Amino acid sequence: MEQGGAGRWSDAELHGALARVFGYTAFRPHQIEIVKGILGGHDSLSIMPTGGGKSLCFQLPSHLMDGVCVVISPLISLMKDQVDAACANGLRAAALNSSLSPGGHRAVREALASGELDLLYISPERLSAPGFWDALALWPVSFFAVDEAHCISQWGHDFRPDYLALSGLVERFPQCPVAAFTATATPEVERDILSRLGLREPRLIRASFDRPNLFYHVLPKEELHAQLLSFLGGHEGESGIVYRSTRRKVEETAAFLQKKGVKAEAYHAGLPDAERMRVQEAFRRDECPVVVATVAFGMGIDKPDVRTVIHTDCPDSLEAYFQEAGRAGRDGAKAYAVLLYNGADSRKLAKRIDDNFPEKEYIRKVYEHLAYFFQVAEGYGENITFEFNIEKFCHTFKHFPLRVNSALKILDRAGYIDYAEEQDNAARVMMTVTRDELYRLTNNTPNEDKVIITLLRSYGGLFSDFRFIDEGIVAQRAGLMQPQVHEALKALGRKRVLKFIPRRATPVVRYRRRREDPARLVFPKDAYEERRRQFAERIGAMMRYANNDDKCRSQQLLGYFGEDTAQPCGHCDVCLDSKGNPADTAGAEKVKAEIERLLGDGMRHHITELLGIKQPPETVDATLRRLIEEEHIYQEDGFIYKGH
Repeated sequence: MEQGGAGRWSDAELHGALARVFGYTAFRPHQIEIVKGILGGHDSLSIMPTGGGKSLCFQLPSHLMDGVCVVISPLISLMKDQVDAACANGLRAAALNSSLSPGGHRAVREALASGELDLLYISPERLSAPGFWDALALWPVSFFAVDEAHCISQWGHDFRPDYLALSGLVERFPQCPVAAFTATATPEVERDILSRLGLREPRLIRASFDRPNLFYHVLPKEELHAQLLSFLGGHEGESGIVYRSTRRKVEETAAFLQKKGVKAEAYHAGLPDAERMRVQEAFRRDECPVVVATVAFGMGIDKPDVRTVIHTDCPDSLEAYFQEAGRAGRDGAKAYAVLLYNGADSRKLAKRIDDNFPEKEYIRKVYEHLAYFFQVAEGYGENITFEFNIEKFCHTFKHFPLRVNSALKILDRAGYIDYAEEQDNAARVMMTVTRDELYRLTNNTPNEDKVIITLLRSYGGLFSDFRFIDEGIVAQRAGLMQPQVHEALKALGRKRVLKFIPRRATPVVRYRRRREDPARLVFPKDAYEERRRQFAERIGAMMRYANNDDKCRSQQLLGYFGEDTAQPCGHCDVCLDSKGNPADTAGAEKVKAEIERLLGDGMRHHITELLGIKQPPETVDATLRRLIEEEHIYQEDGFIYKGH
């Protein structure tokens, strides 16, 4: 492809390329403006809500320009999906990260050197690897795309210290434009991004955060599981995401829904890669309409027809809530974003401030215990890296993991350690039988034989030591799906044909300086006090949104992100209440009649029996609450009944 300014590409030519590469007939709002800016060599910051199509804004120019676009993306776990999606559109894409085998690294570098890539995805941590900047300078870079750019801002809701290395892009590559993207940025975070990246006369594209097709509702959390059944039953067969705050809650809620006949799956970071991939694929293909998940689910899942996103536990910022809720209705059709909230959530949110910013004496105590745990004497340890088992550490020194995690992050920001919560380690394999024994095996399945043959052809030294492998490459070369490779490797491990260590994310701690006396630790204001203040403000904004029943939900969200001119949406719970209680509508009379009919036998009935009522869920809920408040019926342990 050819390098050149935006003027070389007419709107008609860009629309032709859009249709040819992506199959679309029209750009979404602001996309063509961003594409032209990159083609014209301009730096830019684009703030686009989830579902706005930001990836196309850098993928299309990468196809039209000479050289490779380097995409900085924060999560290694998402890169495979991003690369697969780009390749599916005919783009030449690859990723460089720690999950690759040495052979995989070599193949990507060779493709770069020979100009065979349009897109290269890297994590910000890669920029800190020895010699990487020098290697990058040898490659034909056309421009840089910084995804999730809010991570560079210390005032953002998801600050990541490794992103600070990106401040060197403009200085090291003055000939390459830098295009930064984020889905959530307050005006303060926006200014911080521009300053830290050092963008040159940047074009600022701020798309409206208004999602007129998204119906925001905040409902009182009462009988949680019964409420979920009621809402999901009113949207049976439609795609939905239920967010829970912990892995245990995810498993419990998914099991409950499955028991009640809802096709639901659990998803969280603690599941094996193959299982997470299976759930993602089932959700994409509509084989599993409902996923119960932690916030690990959703990023990189480009599914436009999600009709419902339900938060059963309150996020700690409006940025996080807006981004997660925005995964509903990306096709522009009507969708619901529901937050279930009660007084207990307010207390939990307030507690998170102290959990995320424990007192300084506690942080010093964690630093001291860390040295005991790793057996690092005072004055030693500089530049030494340790794998960190947080469960064992907490058990040994009687700490709670959440507070330890927070203390380590503050020590990282203060410059004493590097703390990586998820240092991604590739899968490893070593043969435990000899070559002769391997050839005499007769009880392997066809898939197991394919995996063994592919391993022997792709990796050397398997009989003498562990070797890193890429399960995706093995799958491709063996003609199998990646989950099939994973299961075959586990089966061969059980048969003691080989030893298999699955890919895993291991926390890592590195001492940046020699271990000091804890009493001498100093915490800069911007590493502690200022960040605590900012975090408390975000918590406060989230609580005000959940508790404010007087102002339109959409207006509240848009005002937080700097859009103060929005009109009431007309369809959130606040706007509907201002029009009149859903329990006062004609539909409510039908609901009341159905409930009266159900309870006419004088028996107790589980609340899930209301799922068959063919009225909007908000009308059913409002009518039920009114009947209970007026003591026409009673509710106890999920059952409803008439008084005697």
